[in-house]
Amino acid sequence: MKSAGYVVLFAIAGCSQGVCRSIGSAPGTAPNPGEAAEEPVTAALVNSGEQEVLDEEITPLRKGGRHLIAEPPDDAEEVTYAAWIAAAGLAAQNRQPPPAAPPGFALRAVRERDLWVLSEDGTRRRGAAAVVLRVGAAVPLIVEAPHTFFDQGTLPVALAIFEAQRARALIVNTSHRYGGGPNPRDASADDDGAEGGRPNLGAAVGGGRNPGHTADGDESTEGAGGEDGGDEDGNTTQDGPQGTGGSARGDNRASRERLIASLASADVAHAERSFFLSVHRALLQSFPGTPTVQLHGFQDRSAPNAAIIASAVGHGAALDRLLAPLRAIINDGKVLAYPTEIDRLGGATNVQARWSRQMGAPFYHVEMSRTLRDKLIVDTDFRRRFAAAFSGLTVGTSRMRDPG
Repeated sequence: MKSAGYVVLFAIAGCSQGVCRSIGSAPGTAPNPGEAAEEPVTAALVNSGEQEVLDEEITPLRKGGRHLIAEPPDDAEEVTYAAWIAAAGLAAQNRQPPPAAPPGFALRAVRERDLWVLSEDGTRRRGAAAVVLRVGAAVPLIVEAPHTFFDQGTLPVALAIFEAQRARALIVNTSHRYGGGPNPRDASADDDGAEGGRPNLGAAVGGGRNPGHTADGDESTEGAGGEDGGDEDGNTTQDGPQGTGGSARGDNRASRERLIASLASADVAHAERSFFLSVHRALLQSFPGTPTVQLHGFQDRSAPNAAIIASAVGHGAALDRLLAPLRAIINDGKVLAYPTEIDRLGGATNVQARWSRQMGAPFYHVEMSRTLRDKLIVDTDFRRRFAAAFSGLTVGTSRMRDPG
């Protein structure tokens, strides 16, 4: 229902069989006396359908995002938005009524699921993140996918991990990291662990298809199921940001500088201010010490001997908890640790990693090769086993019983 200042769409969220039956038996918890231990997370995945439901919920929120340049919140808006996210997180945990959304945003309960979706309300598209909160019992884990338009396959993997681990929160970007324009010619391997600093954003301004760039991400066009298929080499099909055809090249220096500034804020894994980052910080305020896993992708040629490059920072981070189970699944020696086994793609300039470290929480940065992501997209059993491998990240953290 609508009011002058905000929109809140709320329905009574029931329990589907696949969700409710796993409450109280989150991955990594010990079974009750007399009960046989079961394979972690598998029970939560059987016939639950949560990934499909969430894909349907998130798809409209991402529609058009490939051509959208993100706008960061101003000072006042950031405070209001972050307070809403933090309050919603605690309300979800305690099964309390959701807080009123600030202007331009909405909270919707997913029917027959203990899930809330927080997003823009459609009155103004700014590329704010789509946030999913699990209501009631949940494992203290935040799953993030900041480059779903650029890193093909990271969205379904994020959905699988969120479901398998019964994670507390999922954060997904709703705008492209380059604002829909051509990728910078010197954009190095996606994501942020490449040496040499940030891409030359000026190269992205002025339009024109750029088949000669060296970006290693996966540019994409909106496709079936809300996931994006596209040119393997990352070439865009738009002539310029927002489809302008690059007609403003050199015409107006002020306009050019504004566009460069916009593109600098579009990559939510690096932008010093974004709605995505506000969500990350707000959730860590509500749930101190909660681990985060953030998913990225790279082209095979960027690291030919790697299928996964993983790194970890922050208080309590233990990379071996992730490396060992992943190596059991991908047993070809291609699961590498940054920086001890490979010196790139380690998330060295990731802003969410920095804030997790400052706030005393573990942060796990996971880069996946294009070949691995392709397999994860088509092989549902492999994706299930892959998602199960993240259960060790919450060992030693507190879990909340369902208050209902």
